Amino acid sequence: MGLIVYDMGRRIETPVTPPRLRTRRASPAQASREIGDEHGDALLAESYGAFSGSAGDQHAPQSVAFARDIMTPDLITALESDSPEQAFERMSERGVHHLPVINAEGALSAIISDRDLLRAFMKKSPLPETILPLASRPVYCVQESTDIRQTARLLCDYHIGALPVLNEHQLLTGIITRTDLLQLISHYGPLELWA
Repeated sequence: MGLIVYDMGRRIETPVTPPRLRTRRASPAQASREIGDEHGDALLAESYGAFSGSAGDQHAPQSVAFARDIMTPDLITALESDSPEQAFERMSERGVHHLPVINAEGALSAIISDRDLLRAFMKKSPLPETILPLASRPVYCVQESTDIRQTARLLCDYHIGALPVLNEHQLLTGIITRTDLLQLISHYGPLELWA
């Protein structure tokens, strides 16, 4: 299973089931295998051209199968010591909605969204000095090698908007959001062929 859970910089036990549904590992699509002959490549490019509708931007779809293929590697993070105002300013400047929160050693400890911050700003009570009390914990993560269909399923099952991505050394290397999955759907060919 590709789900990993972090809380305050420590890996904790990975849950067996999500809150309501049990996740199932999805098998890679048959069409995600490389097409070996030239005729197959030409036929694929031709059929994709008919799908895209415009002749100027035609290109053959690329096989996408893992979280590393669609994650955003240019990661923007927040420190545990950042104020809510600093975190919100960083989100606004970069146009993102989620910030993984890291501790002084660089370990993932929480994740905060613009919704978390906006809820805090709207309350009459004073804001905390740091973002940590407002951030969500534990943090659900996936590995770079997690199947993207399983990644999409985790986002839906746990009702979350973003999944940090970890490499084989458990280091934060990127993030996948619902927007990344929507861009994948709109950019690549039919889902049953190019999952």
